[in-house]
Amino acid sequence: MAAGRRGLAPLSKNLLYVEVERRIEDLLVRKRYRVGDRIPPEAELVESLGVSRATVRAGLSRLVERGLLERRQGSGTFLARPPEGVRLRNGLERLESYTVHAERLGLELGSRGLKIERVAASAEEASALEVPEGTPLARVERVLLVDGELAAWMVDVVPEEIMAAGEALEGFDPNAMLLDLLVSRGVPITHSKLLIDAELISPDDPVGRALELGSVSAALSLIETMYLENGRPAQWSRNIFLPGHLDLHVVRELYEVRRIS
Repeated sequence: MAAGRRGLAPLSKNLLYVEVERRIEDLLVRKRYRVGDRIPPEAELVESLGVSRATVRAGLSRLVERGLLERRQGSGTFLARPPEGVRLRNGLERLESYTVHAERLGLELGSRGLKIERVAASAEEASALEVPEGTPLARVERVLLVDGELAAWMVDVVPEEIMAAGEALEGFDPNAMLLDLLVSRGVPITHSKLLIDAELISPDDPVGRALELGSVSAALSLIETMYLENGRPAQWSRNIFLPGHLDLHVVRELYEVRRIS
């Protein structure tokens, strides 16, 4: 691998090996390793991930325990079974754009039916963004494609004073996220609140038609509000993912248990 020693974003020492495990698995998917292939040696993983050898070993050990990798004495570590299917994978511990996940996995994002327009805030949007109903917003709506396949219906709205529809229209990259554009333009987004739910999508409703459903389908609904460093809402999003296109996971540290004597 030719990646530089950038290192991973700061994490608790108790969690870093879990992140390394995830990054190694992403590498196996992105580089399209096959069963029986030897994976990069520890020294190379240490260099590319920017972590200690002990942390890399811990991450590899977890993959061995899961049966994904096999260690062969004197030969190295080999892929024992195919990794999970290629899909967007989002760790809930961090706010990252799907663009970053796609690049990490070697996936190509695209858009279909892209609409960028100026709208008046609905009651739901106004409540989430803490603005009066009817406030001018820039609205971005589209169907997200992942490697050419229909993956999700997405809508993002931002107050016009943060980014006008004309500016969004001029700067938006159909292969990226609105979050990428906002941060690139200096909007100081620091965190978000995310509501995850399951819902049924009918082929007759607007989302179902946009996703070209032939029958009722279960879907994953993500409603997210992103905030500036001063706590003010800056962007509200609703994303509806079809099954098989997004993995969500969270790493949790042990906090408290009831001890049994």
